[in-house]
Amino acid sequence: MNVARLIAAGACGLLALTGCEERSARTRRVIESYVVVPGTPQVEVGTPGVAEEAAGNTDDFRVNTVRQCDAYQQLSVRKVDILWVVDSSGSMAPKQARLAANFQGFIQQLVSAQPPIDFHIAVVSTDTDEAANRGKLRPWTAGSISGDFIGCAPDASGQSACNVGTPADAVTAFQQMVNVGTNGSAVERGLYATYLALQSTANQGPDRFIRPDAALYVVAVSDEDDGSCFPLARQPTCTMDPGCRCAPDSALSGTGAWGSTAWFARYLETYKGFGREDLVAFSAIAALGGDEDAGVPSQFGDPGFHAGCCRSNTGEPCPTSGTHDGGYEVAYFGGRYLQVAAATGGVSVDICADDFQGALSALGYAASGLRKEFRLSRDPDLRAGASQGISLFVSPPGAPTCQVDGNCPAGESCRSGRCARHVPVSATATPDGVRYLRCEDGALRNALRFDGASVPESLSAVEICYDVLSETPQSCLQ
Repeated sequence: MNVARLIAAGACGLLALTGCEERSARTRRVIESYVVVPGTPQVEVGTPGVAEEAAGNTDDFRVNTVRQCDAYQQLSVRKVDILWVVDSSGSMAPKQARLAANFQGFIQQLVSAQPPIDFHIAVVSTDTDEAANRGKLRPWTAGSISGDFIGCAPDASGQSACNVGTPADAVTAFQQMVNVGTNGSAVERGLYATYLALQSTANQGPDRFIRPDAALYVVAVSDEDDGSCFPLARQPTCTMDPGCRCAPDSALSGTGAWGSTAWFARYLETYKGFGREDLVAFSAIAALGGDEDAGVPSQFGDPGFHAGCCRSNTGEPCPTSGTHDGGYEVAYFGGRYLQVAAATGGVSVDICADDFQGALSALGYAASGLRKEFRLSRDPDLRAGASQGISLFVSPPGAPTCQVDGNCPAGESCRSGRCARHVPVSATATPDGVRYLRCEDGALRNALRFDGASVPESLSAVEICYDVLSETPQSCLQ
């Protein structure tokens, strides 16, 4: 036997001890993504070594790689700039109060990360009518100091130090900033306000709110849908008051179509530069219900159906008809906000919830940069279905080390020297579940997407094993 085969066989034997998914021939493990080109397989320069068992002299890629395991580590971003866009219309007072009261859950997810996250937080309102104030960051004051954004970063001791003082002072400063009032425009243009704030050179620079090397996370809060659209046209189904100002995206075509949700999603995804869309996400706290006849009363007498949610301040049921919302807390379906959130991989939170404590914790979890999507380096063979074709293993930080499955708690497996739990994979979206997503809106994803509570925590190890379908092109056309 030649030396090369002895070395390869030894490497595969070692790999079997460290968690190769199947201990059969022709198994190959890839630590990080690599590029496959026609003909002889090649690996990017700098990629960690690939272990493969000798299977005879052959150039047939299908013989050499039957099953593959991609390994990743969940990391959180070390720098993130977070822009809150808060509705300042007359119906927002109770929602603003709940937001300010429960902000602790959001910021705690940032300052409790180890090491702490280097983050900036700023607030703008949805009122873009006044040229002097639209897109302008809201101020805070703490004693003799003031500013227009909160900045916290790890200090020499590894704790979080903030420009407002302590993390507790950051909560107080945010409560000031988020109190945007209720005298703003009745035409809430949250997406346009986001665009103005991000475009403003006064908010950009190494020592300003928007930093070139930081991730960007935008959170819009509104009890009505976004009105940043052109032309202003009525919809068959009314999803906002007064007058249902926005046409569907299909009507926003031709010259002046910058107001479509696709336009705003593309703007955000390219804000950090081509190929860096993973550094930007948009999330929404809005009414999630899209039922055309949800029984939501009109604020301004519009006779059409109103989608959204309604809460009675007196405990009585909300009316199914009417011309005002006196005694009721009403929110109209935020479809445009939700579309941009879905397009950028953000989180959607129900503004009609009793409180925002859990919701804000989830937003802080997402803002910390935890990865929800893990792309596969090859095409998986899913002819038997996602649940049979893909095996997913997750090791939390601090998981016991191991050499064989018997070293791990019951039900866990030894993967790459650490005990890991097996996580089921579905072909469809489920709450707090994991699904395989090959294509989305005509674009190739070829990824596992974790939803809700299933997102691996920081420093977790994620291993995805699958049968390789080597002849399938990397395309959504087939």
